[in-house]
This record gives sequence, C-alpha cells and structure tokens, in this order.
Amino acid sequence: MKNLLEIAKIFVLALLVIIPAKVSANDYRSVDVTYLKDIVGNWYDTKGNLVLTISSDYKVNGCPIMSVGFTADTAALYKIVINEGNRNRTLELEYSGSAERGYYEEITIDKNILRKTKNPKYFESIGGIYLRMDKNQVVSLYGEPSSKNTSYDNSTWEYKNLGLKVIFYFNVVREITIYGYGDRKFDRSGLSANNSMSDFERKYSSSFSTRGNIRIGHGELINFNRNNNSVTLSVFPSGGLW
Repeated sequence: MKNLLEIAKIFVLALLVIIPAKVSANDYRSVDVTYLKDIVGNWYDTKGNLVLTISSDYKVNGCPIMSVGFTADTAALYKIVINEGNRNRTLELEYSGSAERGYYEEITIDKNILRKTKNPKYFESIGGIYLRMDKNQVVSLYGEPSSKNTSYDNSTWEYKNLGLKVIFYFNVVREITIYGYGDRKFDRSGLSANNSMSDFERKYSSSFSTRGNIRIGHGELINFNRNNNSVTLSVFPSGGLW
C-alpha cells in the first residue's frame, strides 16, 4: 500500500480501502448524497498532504458516488460506494465535527486522521506539544519517552523526568498531562500544574465546572486534578472521537 505522501501526489484513493466496520451493515440506512454536505472540502493528513477531496458536486477525488449509508454513534459514520471506472469501492469513514469549524474537525479513515486544514489549528499547547500533533513530531521535540503503554488504538507515553504524559489516538496527540513535580507549562498562559484553579480561571476568562473542567476556547478543555497534582489539556467531547 502506498504511503500518504504518495497518495497526495498522485491524488488517488489507494489509501481508502475497505476497513472493518465499527457498526454492522444493517445499522447503516440509505440516505441522499446531500448527507455528505458537512464533509465537503479538502482533507489533509497531519503532515499537510492533501489526501481526500469531497467536491460540492458530490464526487470523491473525482469519482462519482453510487450510494451513501449513514448512521451515528459517538460520531457521524458514513459508508460511501464510489465508482473508479472499472470497479466500485466502499469507503467507511467517521466524521468528528466541531463547534468551531477548522478546529479539531476531522475524518478518521483506515486508522488515519485527516483534518480540514492544511496547517494545524489549535489554541493552547504545552511545551511545544499541541493537540493532534503527529507522534513523529513529538519524538523530534522530546525523543523517545521513558515508558510506553499501548492498548488498542491508544498509546500512552510518559516523560517522567519532565512530569509529562502524552496520550495518542491513531498516532496523533489526544491528551497532554503535566504534573506538579515537572517543569512543563502551558505555552500561551504560562501556567503549570502548581498554579491554582483561580489562576486558570483568570487567565482563560472562564470558570471550572464541578468536575474540575474548564473550557478555554476553540473546543479545548482543561481538567484540573488536585488528587495527583496534574492538569490535562484535551479536546472538548462535542460528539466527536473523544
């Protein structure tokens, strides 16, 4: 199978193979092609390569759409049959929308996450790591972690000497946690796990919920945990992947 860069260059659907369904075939209902309106546009991999285009006349990388199946679980799931000239191909993809389009608006297909923008859009980062950063980019910044733990599609990396933990989903950053014993800080606000909840509320002009969560803008969420003296940055779960 060609890699994503090769796909972007030749602009074909070699990547979009049939993948194991997260729901059974009977869970999909046949819908009009206009159900795809929310995902019309260009979709890029985490390196900025154009991989997928769904045009306004409802073609996928120039291929006509034969049928569309739709269902909704934690995100919108599509089963799309396209015609490639000499054969039909079935694509299964998962769409995670966002309250603020462009920020964490994603398609997951064949265990690859595609985003709506060529360059990453994020509000906050920690020690240079931002949400949905590619795993290889984390390695280039910090090297290999002191420990790794992988379970299904998630991997947890810990840089224990820095008080830093990073959780990946399909090889992109899902959560970033910093601990009070380390030296990592939020890049925009300058706050660390040793700051108080009121410090965070003032800096981000927002208030913590009873669960210890605070929304800081652009779909991002901070969780404050005094039990283990940690702070976690993640994406607000607005019906998306997490």
